[in-house]
Amino acid sequence: MHATCRGVVLLSFAIQFSAQPIFGSQKALPSPDPLEVQSDKVADVPQRVQFDYTLGAYYTSSDVIFNWSGKPIPDVGEMSETKVYRDLWFSSFLPQSAILEASVYPMPLGGVLVRDQDYNLYQSAQVGGEGFNLIRAATNGYQEPYAFSLFLGNVMRYKPPMRTAEEREKNKQSGYQSSLGFIGYVISYGAHQIKDNIMFQDHWVELEWKIKGDQLFTLQKLQWSYKFGVKLHDNHNVSDVFFVGMKRDRLDYTSSAWDFLMNSGFEARVDFLTTSAKPARVYLEVNKKWPVKQALAFSLVLGFLWQSQSLYTGPLDNYPGGENYQVILRPNIEF
Repeated sequence: MHATCRGVVLLSFAIQFSAQPIFGSQKALPSPDPLEVQSDKVADVPQRVQFDYTLGAYYTSSDVIFNWSGKPIPDVGEMSETKVYRDLWFSSFLPQSAILEASVYPMPLGGVLVRDQDYNLYQSAQVGGEGFNLIRAATNGYQEPYAFSLFLGNVMRYKPPMRTAEEREKNKQSGYQSSLGFIGYVISYGAHQIKDNIMFQDHWVELEWKIKGDQLFTLQKLQWSYKFGVKLHDNHNVSDVFFVGMKRDRLDYTSSAWDFLMNSGFEARVDFLTTSAKPARVYLEVNKKWPVKQALAFSLVLGFLWQSQSLYTGPLDNYPGGENYQVILRPNIEF
């Protein structure tokens, strides 16, 4: 098969694979997140130890959830998010829950495999010169091929005020009314990194504080998070950084498919050098969703990744003396 044709086939496969159903919340952050759990399971079962998993093209994980109190996650009923997170903030100093997670990122690993095993195929995915590669655009932004994480914090279940009587009745009939607030600390570890679809050895540790919310109803889904932390590397060719990040993602079947605010999302993360506090990496993505018959939604992620010349040195610096800009392009289907 001609190399260009194979490139098109590979891209089609990537799009189809990324459209498979995802159990639990979808992961779209380019970093490990042990808070991505199935909220209905976690909230209703009071066992001290529970198991959970998430399957997806870009993020797949297995979790062990420890509830030290042995009680169900507190359900405070209908309450504003402001009060929920205020209460969680004051309780976060005495964590009541822990989540151990092992996660892997299939599509980024697929990009590594293609470049390593069939470089001609990888090169055939170039569009308009070296600046844009379809495989890299669909898989880039993820710095780790896998991770092991520990979350220590608290979780609270609540019901945000309903907007319409129809929405309240639909959610009541479905039995799926799970809104969760998370707050706590996350420590993650891995032994490898990915850069430009190349995997190399690097023992890294990431420490972060996170506040996160999931509203998962029949007709609306809203997920958001804020975090800050530090990431340290033992590979001397990778700079240590501290970072801030935020995410918002919304899907609303009661609104027009072309309503940008109700069916869209964004994610942003900025890394700063620990030695000088100068920006070293900026990741930004925006997504648009098109709901179909209250069953699924087509989505398209457009983003961009900027890396400074000081983030990587030595053999990892593919752009000596210059900055690097890359495009992110990910089609998907959400259920």
